[in-house]
Order: sequence, then C-alpha cells, then structure tokens
Amino acid sequence: MNAKTSVIPVFMLIAGVGIANAAPKQDLVDFFVEQGCAIGPLTRAVARSAGFSDTDIDALVAEADDNAETIRTGDWVVLPTSLCRISPPDVRSEIRLDDPEVQAVTTLIDAYAEFDEIGCFIDGPAIMERVQETRGWSREKANTEYLRFLAENLRSHDITFYSDDMLKTPPGFQVLTGDCADVPNIEDIRRSQVLRDREFDTLVRTDSREVVCLRDDAPSYRFMELAHKLTGGEITNAWMSFEVKLMALGGGWFVGTSATQKGTPRPPLCRFE
Repeated sequence: MNAKTSVIPVFMLIAGVGIANAAPKQDLVDFFVEQGCAIGPLTRAVARSAGFSDTDIDALVAEADDNAETIRTGDWVVLPTSLCRISPPDVRSEIRLDDPEVQAVTTLIDAYAEFDEIGCFIDGPAIMERVQETRGWSREKANTEYLRFLAENLRSHDITFYSDDMLKTPPGFQVLTGDCADVPNIEDIRRSQVLRDREFDTLVRTDSREVVCLRDDAPSYRFMELAHKLTGGEITNAWMSFEVKLMALGGGWFVGTSATQKGTPRPPLCRFE
C-alpha cells in the first residue's frame, strides 16, 4: 500500500471519532432537557449517577457560556434555548391510567352533568390511598408516583385540569382517552394543551424572572397573563399554570417535595437573589 492510499483510512478513522463524540453530547443535552435544561448541584449529581462525566458536563457549560442567553443564577446554569429547549418533563409513573386503582375512582362521563360538567373525572387523592392499600406502598412512594402519574399524563394529553373560568374549579383531573374524550369542549382543551407545550420554553424562562428560588412559588401569578399575551388569548384553560406546576413537581423541578411538603422551586422555574 502506498502513502497516498494509506491516508484514506486514517482520515476516515479520524472522521469516525468525530461522529462518535457527537452522540454523547446530544445524549447529555437530552438528559438535561428532562431536568429543565438546568445544570446545578442537584442535576449534576443525577447526571453523574446516569453515567455522564463532570468533564462532559463542564464542556457543555463552557459551550453555553459563549451564548448571551445563558442564565447563571446562584450555582446553577440554565442552558440557552438554542442548545436546550425546555419542555414538559418526560417521566413515567408506576401508576397507569388503566390500572384498577385509577379506574375505580374515575367517574362516568355524565356524573357531573347537573353541574354542566361533561367528562370522566378522577378523584386524585383517592388513588394515593388505594395504591398504599393494594400495593403496600409507603405514603412517600405513593405521593411520588402519583405526581409522576399526573406529569406523565398531562404531558401526553391523556388528562387535563381544564376550565375556562378561574373561579370555577374542575371536579377533578379529566380523562381524555377513548369515549371520555367525546366532550363538547374537546377542541378548546386540545388547543390549550398544544399551545401550552409549544410555548413551554418561553413561558418558563420569562416567568422565572418573577420567581425567587427557595422563597417564592412557581409558576408566578403572572404566568397566565404571559400565556394569554403570547398566544393572543388562544389558551382558554384558566388552570394551565396549575398543570405546569404539577408537571414540574412530577419531573423533580422542586426541592424538598414530600408527602407533607410541596417543596420549593429550583431553576429553570426561578432565579436566586
């Protein structure tokens, strides 16, 4: 083999290394998407447990530091949208929508018809009580899986907490699968869900300016005002910010959450003073 032909496999080998190195970076970004695109002491520790190295994480932070949209607050870095788009956390609960414990506390579609509420509604707290009885779970385990159950199904659009009036509290979480989706306001519900997810990144980043970590709650009282302004009033669910909070809780974006404590938000939901 002459020198000229030997260059080709060497070049391909080097190119192959570059390609191989690209995948772990995307895997790392994908991992932090689930953490709200926020890198801090808590999420860094989780990343290490998932097999990512501090070297790789530091390289990602260094790349983010070249972007003016990167947020540094306290010991946290919130990656810019161009690098990491904040989305509803993709979690999976051990409680499934078709589990007997859930089915037993889901109403018929006309159960609240006399109150002008058409839909199948879930008695949420009753689920936690039932899984403790049927599965022998502790209160903490039941609470964790219930929050993950809500986050998972809100993200998948299989449930909602919907009303077009903030003064009118829904009877419960409404199931939107099968015949239960055959309700008069389904188009309004679906539009609100799609817009919520489409604008999730912008809403969370903008609202975080109004929330102080470890002190305030999230989302802030301005969240729905922002949502209406951003979508021209097309989001009709007056309880959308509550859905966002539940997804954040289920995704672990709060610190100190337990069966008795809601906990406090951490980035990207807030900023430190």
